[in-house]
Amino acid sequence: MSQLFEDQAAIKPVWQVIPQFFRFPLKKNVLPTLLFISAASILTLIPFIGFFAWVLLWAMLFKVSYEILSTTANGEMEGPPSVSSMSDGIMFKHIGLLIGLALLYGILVGFFGSVLVAVVLGVFFLLILPAAIMTLAMTQSLIQALNPVMWIQIMRTTGASYLLTSVFLLLMLFSQAQTESLLLPVFGGSMILVTVISMMISAYFMAASFHLMGYLLYQFHEEFGIEISETTALARPGRDESPLLTEATAMVQEGQSEQAAEFLGREIDRSGAEAAVHDYYRKLLHSLGNKDALVKHGEQYIPILIHCNEDLNAALDVAEECLKIDRQFRPPNPDDICVLARRAFQQRRHELVLRLTSGFSKQHPGHPDLVENYFLAAQAMVERKGDTTKAVGLIRKLLARFPEHPLASDMSRFEASFSS
Repeated sequence: MSQLFEDQAAIKPVWQVIPQFFRFPLKKNVLPTLLFISAASILTLIPFIGFFAWVLLWAMLFKVSYEILSTTANGEMEGPPSVSSMSDGIMFKHIGLLIGLALLYGILVGFFGSVLVAVVLGVFFLLILPAAIMTLAMTQSLIQALNPVMWIQIMRTTGASYLLTSVFLLLMLFSQAQTESLLLPVFGGSMILVTVISMMISAYFMAASFHLMGYLLYQFHEEFGIEISETTALARPGRDESPLLTEATAMVQEGQSEQAAEFLGREIDRSGAEAAVHDYYRKLLHSLGNKDALVKHGEQYIPILIHCNEDLNAALDVAEECLKIDRQFRPPNPDDICVLARRAFQQRRHELVLRLTSGFSKQHPGHPDLVENYFLAAQAMVERKGDTTKAVGLIRKLLARFPEHPLASDMSRFEASFSS
């Protein structure tokens, strides 16, 4: 069990976040795909190729929907990543699941030959269908999805939450039918618009319903042994945290990661924050892939880590992170570059020394740290890849320009060690 998630109560039960499921299809990681599938449904009207287009688009929609279920179960509330791990044949497995359940239902009804039994079994099969779909999403195995043991395990573990989820899913199904009955007649004169709108309604409700099923698994992820993504740790408030973190984690848990990042960014700009808030903010920006904001925040955070927190190691890590995003990044205070370069050299992070000191003479030609920065760079060249020629050339230029510098004797010894 992950130690990151000791407070199970931090996850709100499914019935407390119902509006989240209807907002989910509008997420930026979800909506473009749904719009593309809907717009492409026009191809289904073309003779002959229309059937193949129909199969392909529904295969895409099922793949996206199952990916939504799977990633939601892992705690990703912003939508699935661009690279899918779901099987391309998941639609056919879904169809196989429905056929398998229909055959089983037919066999049982035929065996008992009772209308009452048929009705009871119909209700039962409607009840177990979400469990079967969840199993298929998590295992991608049709055999497992048809295994009654798996259904019983899910229903027994989730209890009343499962019953409520099933009710919500049925209500979504009725809502989809009602939406179609209200909207489609408005566009009845245009087959193209009817086709596109119909597909969009189907796609919207599929995304919402699969997100709902995924959330149920997420709510009970510890009981099912589901590994939660690193990003999800951001949505789990810890003990004794600041009010800013409490509010931000609540937003993330509601699937509002972007709003949480904007909120923390404003608060940091306005009145500053403690280190835990800064660190959380950076993790949140990482999860959103907001590289520009990471670099901008690095400019703010590095001076704080150096001069207020006196944590050079953390400052160095932030600087390295920003340099990986933007090779032109430098701490805003040129005095801090030498401080970081020294620590980087002590830790044998020679590539980082070179990145920090690169271009220093052009940006700060008269700075008192110029010589030390380039002396560190020369030593890093040798330590990193044995580039003695370039290092010695740099030292000779420094000695010629700054013969009286306090480091001149050290540089002379360094130069001599490679010139003999």
